[in-house]
Amino acid sequence: MLSRKSLVIKSFSLTFFLLLLAGCEEGPLGFNELGRGELEVHHFVLEPDTVATFSKQIALGEATTLIGGRDDLTEARILISIDGLDSIVAFDSVKLLLRRYPADEIASSDVTFSIYPVTADWDEIGCTWVLADAYNKWLELGAEFDESDLVAELTVADDTVEWILDPDRLETYQQGMILLPENEGFCYLGSDEKEVYAPFILGFDADDTTRFSSVAGSDYYAAVHDATILKPYEAPSPDTLLGAGLAWRVFMRFPLDTFPQDIDVTSADLVVGYENFFSPESTLDFVCYRLIDDYAGRFSALSSAIAGRDSIDVTSDSLSVSFVGVVQFWVDEPDSNFGLVLSHSFLEAIPSFGQEKRVHVLGRITGTPRLVVTYTAVPETRFPGEER
Repeated sequence: MLSRKSLVIKSFSLTFFLLLLAGCEEGPLGFNELGRGELEVHHFVLEPDTVATFSKQIALGEATTLIGGRDDLTEARILISIDGLDSIVAFDSVKLLLRRYPADEIASSDVTFSIYPVTADWDEIGCTWVLADAYNKWLELGAEFDESDLVAELTVADDTVEWILDPDRLETYQQGMILLPENEGFCYLGSDEKEVYAPFILGFDADDTTRFSSVAGSDYYAAVHDATILKPYEAPSPDTLLGAGLAWRVFMRFPLDTFPQDIDVTSADLVVGYENFFSPESTLDFVCYRLIDDYAGRFSALSSAIAGRDSIDVTSDSLSVSFVGVVQFWVDEPDSNFGLVLSHSFLEAIPSFGQEKRVHVLGRITGTPRLVVTYTAVPETRFPGEER
């Protein structure tokens, strides 16, 4: 038979064990003093100490889509040249056919263009509006042209637009022409990069039609070259523009100096108010890249990995991008916090997307961006002198 002392010891041990299983920190021996403590979740909302927009120079060049048109913020001009029209005299008439994307692919407006001869050499690869450096060939005019010589006017209002060529202007066609939009709205034409919608030449001989070949050396050969150059107007001063591709990147940096280093970041969300100006699609994709050096505008160095992304409807008024790993990295390595770059879609110039994906998607940030962070910290020990 157990003694009274033994029963008390067993009863106390059982009670202590049950309290331990239940996670109770207030026990007969002050279990809360064993250093377990409570795992507190800290919640912070940070504002950026720096916000900047890079929107001055835009590299377009060849892509699967030609954009033509204008609005309050941008103007998109189209360049076209035609090689190999020497055999044009063999036909009663020759037409250049430009083809617009069907409405179920990309919604377009009806746009009227005035066409002028280009007076300077140009190359569709890397063709841009401004900057006279290694990245492009154009100066501020975005293409030198003779505005006193109106070659033609053309309205894009159907899926296929025909333009009858003048046999006396072969030199003009070969040098190239610029299509200047005369009204607001944008249209999307297939380029020579996308065969199914590419511009092509048709020759008519009496009642017969002969399609020019794209193969050099054939009897009737003509190659169409094309590009879009797009100019962003100076933005109103209150606006922070957010766009796609190499245009309208938004840089922001959040100070994390007040965070202790020994923490576990449990959530980190960049919350940005957004108002869409223009997009040819019903959804918008946003991505963030982490900077790996100080912000330098157009020449900022970015991490090759995407830090975070979000996809929203064009009618949404905000977006939220989560990047817990990046914030944890910044906390662990404070000198690595150079900030983020936010844009629509991908920053890389990926021709397969076409220009409608990588350039002309545009909106503005509303209000102040917020970085919402939660983290837990290892609780301080309850025993003096003991390491955490």
